[in-house]
Amino acid sequence: MDGRNIKIAPSIIAANWADIIQELKKAKRGDFIHVDVMDGHFVPNITLGSDIAKAVYEITGKPLDIHLMLDRPDKYIDRFAFDGVFRITFHYESNALLIRTIEKIKSYGFKAGISISPDTPVRRIIKILALVDQVLVMTVYPGFSGQRLVEKTVKKIHQLNDIREEMNLNFVITADGGINRNNIGRIGPVDEVVMGSGFFSEPT
Repeated sequence: MDGRNIKIAPSIIAANWADIIQELKKAKRGDFIHVDVMDGHFVPNITLGSDIAKAVYEITGKPLDIHLMLDRPDKYIDRFAFDGVFRITFHYESNALLIRTIEKIKSYGFKAGISISPDTPVRRIIKILALVDQVLVMTVYPGFSGQRLVEKTVKKIHQLNDIREEMNLNFVITADGGINRNNIGRIGPVDEVVMGSGFFSEPT
């Protein structure tokens, strides 16, 4: 990559829930834990809620990165206002009022992130980059774990890094989806990588 220490976040949605205690022990090897929250509307899947997220933190003690894949993320932020959460990320493509949602997240003392799906160009979020702490680039289409990396998304990571340097901004760049130990080296200048199947399928 570029010499930086890339943080690895296991995505708990990809864990084997039939053996969740062992999977949570494995997740503790990550720098933090990524929690996908899906409503069945914004994406065609339903996943974890705030109670499960709390339990994950209580068992692991690892900081939680909450990824709201919801139609109205602003309505759910307060449900994740508990110890252990350090960042809440929502999608540009949702029905959120962008600035108001960022401000609401920060009002709880959390870092605020914006996520873009594979077909959303970087130029759509340029005006709010100075307001966010993180940009999460979906490197697969949101909704299900186990997908293959969408190659065209790597270009966005380079674009974001160029913009960050040109504008002297401090947001972190996170890549999420289809990433494993074999392809992480070609993702680009990221600060963080979310790994699902690629993390939990590795031998303990």
